[in-house]
Amino acid sequence: MRLKKTNESVILFSMIMWEEEELTALARQGCEWVRFSSMGKQQRILGKIHTKSLEIQLEQGIEIQDRQMVVLGPVESSRGEVKKM
Repeated sequence: MRLKKTNESVILFSMIMWEEEELTALARQGCEWVRFSSMGKQQRILGKIHTKSLEIQLEQGIEIQDRQMVVLGPVESSRGEVKKM
């Protein structure tokens, strides 16, 4: 996925087909949030994306670059539990 900075927040700029399909499938299973992380050797959780609204929430203190690439990570259930993808 690629995120874009706006004056007020961070929004989803683009995603590839498998990411869209994965979020749709997870939403059908009742999973609300999916974490995403930076790319590369030192992957770091940056935030999470809502599976239905595609709302982006960054972890506290995280700033991203405009049009930054991120990868989907562990899934968080509606009860806050983390599931493996």
